[in-house]
Amino acid sequence: MQLLRKGKFIVIEGIDQSGKKTQSILLRNRLKKNGYKVGYISFPKYNTSIGKLVKKCLHDDSFSLEMSHILLSANRWESEKEIRYKLENMDFVICNRYCDSNIAYGLANGLKKEWLENLDLGLPKSDLTILIDIPITESVLRKSENRDRYEKDRKFLNNVKSRYKKLATMNKWSRIKGDKSKEEVSKEIWNLVVNKYKIKDVN
Repeated sequence: MQLLRKGKFIVIEGIDQSGKKTQSILLRNRLKKNGYKVGYISFPKYNTSIGKLVKKCLHDDSFSLEMSHILLSANRWESEKEIRYKLENMDFVICNRYCDSNIAYGLANGLKKEWLENLDLGLPKSDLTILIDIPITESVLRKSENRDRYEKDRKFLNNVKSRYKKLATMNKWSRIKGDKSKEEVSKEIWNLVVNKYKIKDVN
């Protein structure tokens, strides 16, 4: 099989509990089974020095909104070299949540789009962004305990959902309805990737 020469950066976005991590891993595994070299990365990365601060700020109202979003961006900048290395050495890099997450949540927090975009200016851009869209009620059902300060507020989550939809339309993202079985969602995402990158599914 002739592999792609340059890594394609695929980002999966969505509100909390939309299935981003599950679908990112399923996509990575399926691409691997088809003979591709695939990297995976997920944000926030809580195991770094900045990631520990990110985890704290998500449960601590003493952090300003601006500081929270700066930390989330800094968490991605910590991984810039890792992302670039993977893109140079692998066929695909699958990412669970990336820069646009900061924009959707930041806009819902009342912050300016230009300011939010500038935080991540210079980081590698995605080649394909897939939005998994689920109802707020589904998000709440999937995680009833230990929700962070954003997950607890349904009105806020609804605002984030609206921001994501507008970003998806503006940036021509692919959009998948996530209130189905994980197998159904995975199949739709796989078909998107197969069609976009002309993959011959050997499985």
